Amino acid sequence: MDPKEKLFAGKPSAFGGLSNEAELVQICPEPFKSDYNYNEWSKAAMMIFFAGGKIGHWKWRTADPAVKQRQMACFNGLLGTWGIKHEAKEAVAGWMLSEMLTEVPEHVEVPKEPEEE
Repeated sequence: MDPKEKLFAGKPSAFGGLSNEAELVQICPEPFKSDYNYNEWSKAAMMIFFAGGKIGHWKWRTADPAVKQRQMACFNGLLGTWGIKHEAKEAVAGWMLSEMLTEVPEHVEVPKEPEEE
């Protein structure tokens, strides 16, 4: 099986995690693993992880809503995992985004709820 086919083949857990996340870490292409600090896809993934984001501006590779939903479920499962090191999460999440989208998403932060006084 092509590694790209495995990227969205895992089963997301309800509490975060992806059934094949350890395997994805092993097969993640080297540019995502070794250059994660400079990889714009991985940077975008971590901005989403740390600050949230809106997907309305994303330019998807597919128009199929079912494929988008499956990819987002895997992406969110991976971002929510505690089972792999942060650096590995960053690398695989960047790889996922690069296969989901045609261009690196511009970070659009989700507005925070006003604090009660």
